Amino acid sequence: MSVPPEQSQPPDPSETSHRHDVFFDPTGRRWRLTRAFLLLLTIFVVVVVAVSWRPVQQPPTLGTGTPAVSLRTPSMPGRAPEIGAGPLVRLVLVSHQNNTIVAIDPVTRQSLGAITGDDAAQIGNARYALQHYGYSSAAHKTLELTFDDGPDPTWTPKILDLLSKYKAPATFFVIGSEVVKYPDIVAREISQGFAVGNHTLTHPDLMPDQVAQEFGANDHVLRAVTGTSTRLVRLPYDGYGKQENGADANAIMVELEKMHYIVSVEEFDTEDWRYADPATRPKKPMALPPANVDNLTLLLHDGGGDRSETLNYLKRLLPWALAHGFTFHSLPQVSPQVQAGIHRIVPSLWDGEAFWFYTGLFSWPDSLIRYLFLLAIATIVISSGINVALAVTRRLRFRRKFAAWRDDATGPPVSIAIAAYNEETVIGRTLKSLRRSIYPNIKEIIVVDDGSIDGTSSAVSEMASKDRRIVLLRQENSGKAAALNRAFARAQADIVVTLDADTLFAPNTVGNLIRHFVYDTSNRLGAVAGVVKVGNLRNLITRWQALDYLTQIGVDRGAQDFLHAIMVVPGACAAWRREAVLRVGGYSRATLAEDCDLALDLQQSGFSVTQDDQAVCYTEVPETTSALFRQRYRWIYGNIQAMWKHRRMVLNPRYGWLGMLTLPLAALSVVLPVAFLPFVYVMAFVTFQGDGLGVVLMYIALFLLAQVLTAAVGIWLTRERPSHLLIAPVYRLIGEPLRAYVLYKSALTVLRGTQSTWQKLQRTGSVKLAEIERANDSREGAAT
Repeated sequence: MSVPPEQSQPPDPSETSHRHDVFFDPTGRRWRLTRAFLLLLTIFVVVVVAVSWRPVQQPPTLGTGTPAVSLRTPSMPGRAPEIGAGPLVRLVLVSHQNNTIVAIDPVTRQSLGAITGDDAAQIGNARYALQHYGYSSAAHKTLELTFDDGPDPTWTPKILDLLSKYKAPATFFVIGSEVVKYPDIVAREISQGFAVGNHTLTHPDLMPDQVAQEFGANDHVLRAVTGTSTRLVRLPYDGYGKQENGADANAIMVELEKMHYIVSVEEFDTEDWRYADPATRPKKPMALPPANVDNLTLLLHDGGGDRSETLNYLKRLLPWALAHGFTFHSLPQVSPQVQAGIHRIVPSLWDGEAFWFYTGLFSWPDSLIRYLFLLAIATIVISSGINVALAVTRRLRFRRKFAAWRDDATGPPVSIAIAAYNEETVIGRTLKSLRRSIYPNIKEIIVVDDGSIDGTSSAVSEMASKDRRIVLLRQENSGKAAALNRAFARAQADIVVTLDADTLFAPNTVGNLIRHFVYDTSNRLGAVAGVVKVGNLRNLITRWQALDYLTQIGVDRGAQDFLHAIMVVPGACAAWRREAVLRVGGYSRATLAEDCDLALDLQQSGFSVTQDDQAVCYTEVPETTSALFRQRYRWIYGNIQAMWKHRRMVLNPRYGWLGMLTLPLAALSVVLPVAFLPFVYVMAFVTFQGDGLGVVLMYIALFLLAQVLTAAVGIWLTRERPSHLLIAPVYRLIGEPLRAYVLYKSALTVLRGTQSTWQKLQRTGSVKLAEIERANDSREGAAT
């Protein structure tokens, strides 16, 4: 039967005129305010950074001396000869005065004393030298333990405990970026009598133009944390003399002396840095220092890697040193120069500002990223486990509830509604699948041709000539919601089954949907959702969607149904109480997700929603990434619109688990990734850099295990082939970038207030009816 169009004007194929009101802002005011806010935020950040940069540019120990040499002239090339002995080192100018060699401070030009003996012979005609010094005349048979690269939350406390047990003072050269993360450990070092020195802010391979920034910034941080000012520093990577030509090293030393810093060096390198990585550490134990020395400063590390071997070394070293007559001291205890450079102070405003600035820069992002990463793990693993348990429990109850139902049982009359727009390729097969339905009381099949410009109407008319139940309604292009509302208004039965024009129903699908209304005694059942499966398994993209459908419908929506909290009833396979739909105003054109919108409308009005796991249909899904992105964008953005429209239901106990759990979690699944997804990926990269590939692979394996188990349950619940699990290893590799794209695009659309359209998928007719029926028969046989 065919009904001519009610409008005399030709169909308009464009959907752009079908306004979706939620978030639409024709004035553009929201976008202007957003841009203004972003501009003000940027200005604020720039001002804060500019103000906060002052500690970096002006270290608190900056002196007023003028260097006596140019740092960039050929007068200081090559490596400087090293003379003297002691835990400290400084660059000195060499002056030959009346057959006497004198060391001159390059900044103040003051004499530092004569150079005699072997040191004078070693200098020769050199114009400058690196002079070691620093032990007091009273220091004898002392052992100075120094630790670089801390504080570390794991190893530093253990080392402090061991040193305290032996009453062994030591000196810790700390990195500012770690100090702001663990200030309590540094405060403990000071309170227990250990000395603390400056080891730069970020431990770079230092260049002369970085000296003020790296040491000055850390100087402020240490002042804020310890209430102490210290001039004692140590260069990263033995930087005072490591370069082949020495020019940069010499310039670095002069820069430090300009700022009145005192540079510490080791006299014995334990080489514990070689043992930081368990995978590459040497097999031989770390060497003990020589016993026949007077004073000795040792280099060890309490951060920067696995320091278990350092801890084991200390357990050997401490009793060995005591047995050989050594006493332990910190550098201030054996060096008057170091002691003179340490003062108790009241931290300044700039000290506190620097501490909070670098805490925000180094500590907060790391903590935030770590918590978000753990939250992601907990959300996926724990929520998946809960959903699986609920879905399985529901299935056991479901079997008992409908044990007496037969596929050919007679129930109430049913109208079937299809909205069609340019569906010539697929509509015939869809109608053919409905004609094969074994439910005996299908009263009519209404097809609303929504202004198609192809042969859709002709294809429907041809089928109508073979089956008088098929009714064709034609209208101007007005959108899917309007077409379905037209069908509901025309429907004669109280129960209306909806499906998409490309969807193929299994023979028992209609009956399985209807049986819920038969068993409903409350007369408040508003809708029943079916199971949508992928019918065109042609490539990786479609197979990924197949597993996604099985997981989302079988497990997630199954768990929601157990809690009476289904958020989306798919229009591709659903049954509706006509009177309930009309009471809430039918399908709304205010969102792109009219099925989610209607499901929430029904439940907001007091109707219930459920799902039937055996009401199966097969649909054609996108076969290209671009088509998939467009479809998922429409889904996600439409669901966001629907949630915003029904925001009063969120955290409202009146709506049970739907309001208290499903909708809040759905909202968080949008807001959290938009705000924090970049941090999660950054954390994965940081974890890879800090802990290696093994830790990252462990997290990936955990995610994969949760995905495989969830998918396996979803496959079992939906009676699908186990071969779908083969796609599980790449499930998130496809899903996460896709979700990130659609979420950010949706957020931008919300802010811009622009109008979005359906962006209809072009059908190819790749779902074959005969193949679907054969697959359905084989699965039913296996289940039986």
